[in-house]
Amino acid sequence: MTALDDTTREAVRAYYRLHKATAAAMADPLNPGADETLLNAACEAHEAMKAAGLLDCPPHEVFALVRQEYPDFDPTA
Repeated sequence: MTALDDTTREAVRAYYRLHKATAAAMADPLNPGADETLLNAACEAHEAMKAAGLLDCPPHEVFALVRQEYPDFDPTA
C-alpha cells in the first residue's frame, strides 16, 4: 500500500470528518447546528479532495485511502 502524501492525508481526514458529520446530522436531524456543521465539512472535504486530485476517483479508491488512515472506517455506517 502506498504511503499517503500530506495533501492526500489532509483530503482523507477531511472526507472522514464529512462522513462523521453526515452520520451525526442523520442521527439528530433536529440539532440546530447540524446544517452549518455539515455544510462546513462538505466544503472542507471538497476543497481538500480537489487539491489532492481525488474528486474524480471511484468511491472504492477513496474508501481504500480513508482506511489507510482510519482502518475501522465503514462507509456504510
